[in-house]
Amino acid sequence: MAVGSNERCPENTGMHDTLRTKFLDMHNYRRSQLAKGLVAKRNGNYLPQSSDMQIMRYNCALEKEAIDYVNTCPSSKSAESTRPDVGENFIRVPQDGLATYLLAVQKAVTSWWKVIRTEEGPGLQVYFRQKHVGTPIESFTQMGWSTSRKLGCAIAKCGSDYVAVCRYSPRGNYVEQVIYRKGTPCTGCVRGSWCTEDALCILD
Repeated sequence: MAVGSNERCPENTGMHDTLRTKFLDMHNYRRSQLAKGLVAKRNGNYLPQSSDMQIMRYNCALEKEAIDYVNTCPSSKSAESTRPDVGENFIRVPQDGLATYLLAVQKAVTSWWKVIRTEEGPGLQVYFRQKHVGTPIESFTQMGWSTSRKLGCAIAKCGSDYVAVCRYSPRGNYVEQVIYRKGTPCTGCVRGSWCTEDALCILD
């Protein structure tokens, strides 16, 4: 792991603040685009705006779980039974062409999100259906699940690959539930929260 400042989660080793910020900012930027109705599906139609998309905050406990998991050099997502009410995105990407951990983080998050342009995603009612379970679209829907407001991630080199994992709380991807509530951005924020200029709900 490259050396960098570790002020955000000083009790954790194996990550540093630059990577944490990149993971978090890339998630919140994409959640903002989704909230604004600027994300197109495979068929060219745009997903509707979200009224209740929450901003994500970085969480050191989730990061610690992600670090512990990537350090096992896994080849797939962890069993749901090992992380109650915690969602997960996982990817292995070849190191070829990715000279730094930062570039690998960008590749991982971009890969999780861009499946909306290649896979059968949610319809205009934005429900997560049984047919989505176990398919690549799960990485997009978890990233865009409006109530998943805590994020912790890790990345490690495993052989000739990078392995990246992000954990989300509360988890998303519940069958027959909406990924987010449709409507004008921030009109569905929970009481006591306010709206960022990026159309995300924030609860201080």
